[in-house]
Amino acid sequence: MAPAVTKEMELKELMRVVLTCLPAGPPATAGGSLPRPSSSPRGGGGGGEDRISRLPAAVLRDIVSRLPAKDAARTAALSRRWRRVWAYAPLVLDDSDLLALPAGGGDPNPIQWYAVTDAVSRIFIDHRGPIRSVRLTCCFMVLALGHGMLDRWLLRLAAGGVEHLVLVNRPLPTSLPLPDDILRIASLRTLYLAFWRFPDTPGLPRGPAVFPHLQEIGLFHVDVDDKDVEHILACSPVLEKLAMVANFYRIPFRIRSRSLQCLVFWNSMMNELAVVVAPRLQRLILWQPYLRVADSSFRIRLRIGYTTDLKVLGYLEPAIHQLEIGATIIESGTKTIPSTMVPSVNILALKVRFEIRKEAKMLPAFLRCFPNVETLHVLSHEADEPTGKLNLKFWQEVGRIDCLETHITKVVFDKFRGERYELAFLKFILERAQSLLKLVVVLANGDQASVDEMLAKLKSLTTAKRASEYPALLAVARDGDSAWCFQRASDLSVSDPFDW
Repeated sequence: MAPAVTKEMELKELMRVVLTCLPAGPPATAGGSLPRPSSSPRGGGGGGEDRISRLPAAVLRDIVSRLPAKDAARTAALSRRWRRVWAYAPLVLDDSDLLALPAGGGDPNPIQWYAVTDAVSRIFIDHRGPIRSVRLTCCFMVLALGHGMLDRWLLRLAAGGVEHLVLVNRPLPTSLPLPDDILRIASLRTLYLAFWRFPDTPGLPRGPAVFPHLQEIGLFHVDVDDKDVEHILACSPVLEKLAMVANFYRIPFRIRSRSLQCLVFWNSMMNELAVVVAPRLQRLILWQPYLRVADSSFRIRLRIGYTTDLKVLGYLEPAIHQLEIGATIIESGTKTIPSTMVPSVNILALKVRFEIRKEAKMLPAFLRCFPNVETLHVLSHEADEPTGKLNLKFWQEVGRIDCLETHITKVVFDKFRGERYELAFLKFILERAQSLLKLVVVLANGDQASVDEMLAKLKSLTTAKRASEYPALLAVARDGDSAWCFQRASDLSVSDPFDW
């Protein structure tokens, strides 16, 4: 089933989201170019000795592999010593290095698309050595596919043992059919695909020998079926990260993986996400900056099954997520029992519209499902049409919440606007959190007058009743340029991805 792009999701915005989430270019793009020796036998402008050319061939190949592709290829013209270095050096190719865009940036023109595509083909023909990393975001893929170039590229990538591959279909149309040879590159460690129709997997080879080394895969606005995702997981025995970006489906996705550690759904909507079996899953990231579906009743059924190591979860949104743990759908009145809890989670992020009464009432139910949470992030999202607000009396009558009573040491409340219902929730936190060490309130963006007003309203917290003896209260204003990013969310080395 093809992703359905809504009217709100303009094509330009879609492309922006995808390009900002793609992995950065290889290290070679960050370097300069190799200095050209002089025509003198001793080389080195100024008559100095050309010591670089005397280095062992393996060292020269390593030097060349760190240069941008166009500079690396030009080294063949330096001297006889360099003639065959590039051809057999490990290839690191980012096709954006072959493109000269105007100073103001922007998309390439048609002539540039054709030129880059042709240059990439020549590189794959002339280069004979191993392939380390290839990032293609500026090739005319319709042309490459129609003339058989893409098929030849994939065969060359497989033969060269490419480890890191980014393959983006630009310019559009989206959902260009991707040759199934992509599933025959057994050397891959990371694979990121954007704007393709994924190959049909029934009948293709299946098992751990297909992707024995694959650790990361990202599908960015890729037309893919649930059976194809299951195929990828079954063929990737060491896969650690699966990312779905800018995808919109009305089909369920079921995750079964013994190796997966990080699962990211970024700007993506689907009918159902079921984490069936994922014993090593540590991080489940769900980020939808704003609703993008025309049908406001559209919900994502989030089913959490066997995930004994899940530590980080969020952002859970009552507006779009119907949480199911075990075989129980969590509702505001659900009685918590061991089978409806995920005790491994210690960092939880919630996104809620406090002005929508039924959404705010879900917070206690969600919190009871994660009894050992230590760090709680709450993102206050403004509602277009408020439908009732909860006052302090509601929060005072909420029953026991284990994580809040005994485990939570840090709470971060983001996008605080100074509303009474926000203050009521913050007072509830202070009155219940017996182990609280720090309450951080991040102010919503605004002019100095609005900031002063928000700070004045926060002063009421200094005299509020507190369950913890010495909680630190901090009010901070976020840098206007800062933003939560896909790279941080999916970085397993970052202990708290929501602390941005």
